Formats: sequence, C-alpha cells, structure tokens
Amino acid sequence: MKKRIQLKNKKRKLITPKRILFYSCIVFTISAFVITLNTLTFKFSIDNDEFIKYILYASNHNIDYKYDYKKLSNRIVQFLTNVTFDSPSSILANNYKGLTEEEESLNSEYIEDPFEDQEILAPKVYIYNTHQLEEYKKSSNNEYNVTPNVLMAAYILREKLNSLSIPTIVEETEINEILKINAWKYYKSYDVTRMLIEQARKDYSSLNYFIDLHRDSVSHNKTYIKIKGKDYAKILFIVGLENKNYKENLKFTEGLNDLIEQKYPGLSRGIYKKQGEGVNGVYNQDIDKHVILIELGGVDNTIDEVTNTIDALSDVFFDYIGGGQ
Repeated sequence: MKKRIQLKNKKRKLITPKRILFYSCIVFTISAFVITLNTLTFKFSIDNDEFIKYILYASNHNIDYKYDYKKLSNRIVQFLTNVTFDSPSSILANNYKGLTEEEESLNSEYIEDPFEDQEILAPKVYIYNTHQLEEYKKSSNNEYNVTPNVLMAAYILREKLNSLSIPTIVEETEINEILKINAWKYYKSYDVTRMLIEQARKDYSSLNYFIDLHRDSVSHNKTYIKIKGKDYAKILFIVGLENKNYKENLKFTEGLNDLIEQKYPGLSRGIYKKQGEGVNGVYNQDIDKHVILIELGGVDNTIDEVTNTIDALSDVFFDYIGGGQ
C-alpha cells in the first residue's frame, strides 16, 4: 500500500514547467479563438437585415430593393477575402488565388483611369463597358506597351465630352471581379452593369444619357473607313426590341445615327435591332429612354482610328443633344 502511494506521488512530480507552459499555450489559443469568433460574429451581424435583403435581391432582381451596392459589397467581400472594390490592388497585396493564366493576363491589361483626380459634380452622361476588357489592335509603339481596350476608349470619350461642356463620368468598377466573386458566368455581365447603372442614377440624379461602349469582333474591312484622308473605326448601334423603352431608345438612336451619316458619311454601320430566342433583347435599355449601346470599331482597329471616331461621335452628340442640355 505504501508502495502504491509512493508511486502515485512520484507521478505528480512529472508535471514539469515545460508541461505547464504547454497547457498554458493551449488555454491561450482556445481563448483567443473564442474571442476572435465572438468579434467576427458581432461584426458580421451588423446590418444583418441589409445582408439578407441583398442576397434575396441578387437571386431575384424582380424584388424592389434599393441599396448602396459598393458599400455593401465592400463589407461582404472585405470580410471574406480582404479584397475591396475601392482598392482593386488589394487583390495582389493579399495574394488573391484561383485565377487562370488567361484571367491573370486580363487583369494585367486593365486600364487605370488617367484622369482620376477630375471630379464631376452633376454629370449628364454616364459611360460604362459591360464587356470591359474587349481589346483593340496592339501596337508596339503604345506607351508602356499596354493593349488598348474599350475602357480606355471610354476615358477618351469622357474627356472629349467634358471638353465640350457635357459633364461626363465613366464607371470604373471592375466587372470581372464582381463576376468572379459571385461565381457568375460571362453573360451575367449585364446584370452587373444593371446594378451599377442603378447605383449611378441614385448617386447622380442629373444623369440623362447612358452609353454602353463595346468593341465588335468582325474583321477590319468591316470596321474601317477613311473619310477626307482620315482613318476611322466604324460604329454600330445595337437596340434591343424586347423592353418597355425600345421605341424611345430606337427613336433617339435613329436621330443620332442620321446626324452621323450627314456629317461623317459611312462612319456608321447602321442600327442592329435585336430580339427573339437566344438574344438578350434588353441590354438594360429598359432602365431609361436614353440608353445607347455602341459597338466602337473591331478587334483589328488601332487606338488612333478609335480616337478619331470618338472625336466625330462627340461632335455629333454635342449637336444632337443641344450642347449637353
């Protein structure tokens, strides 16, 4: 009996300072995890009703719901990934994973706004690119060897219109990032731009005109023209006939197209009216009677040809809307 007691006492001596330190670390780790979990739970519970409304809206756009998209998306995305729309570069800073080589290439070609310090308080024109990374012909002479795309064209158009005293802004949110975050297919790009348009209308009640700038995929012989010795990229207007505003949008587009033909014969390829099975037919043109979709040039047009067309288009737009009124 005494031997057993002695053995038992001997085992108690095995609780060494190292074991005490080990158990203390375990207790500390568990405590830290519980505190962190409680903090995150509290953080995520903020505006819980707003989050639920957003999820419902994202799955069914027929729900009448107005929300601050950028603010809400920042909260959700930053919570999950530390990536924010206000700082796209945070993707690189946080070692964002999961992109294919092709997607990485597209991200590297994203054109930053060269006029980001300019502020327009009461814009009349809102330019956006549903297919933001559609590219033009790459030239070895391009500064920094950057491939020009429709987003660059949007910035150029904005500056030209602003110089004509037509207050204009460009949508800078990265469409592809929103598609990736929501695991949406490419065709859902119009859903993304729809949310952005609605937010822009909420932010700027002064907006009257909405221009969705695209680049066509047809060959150069269909998208190039020389007018009075100057090289241009042809344009094509797209009007969806399956929305409530198609008559107003068609009338507005026809007037603009007619004036282009008068001042720059051959520059426009006309108006392509789209409807039927397998066709969008809406293109967000149900939002307003002045939503214009323009295919500006094609894959083989140079940025110089595109810029010349933007000069012509701005000139015609100024005349058509009465000097931005």
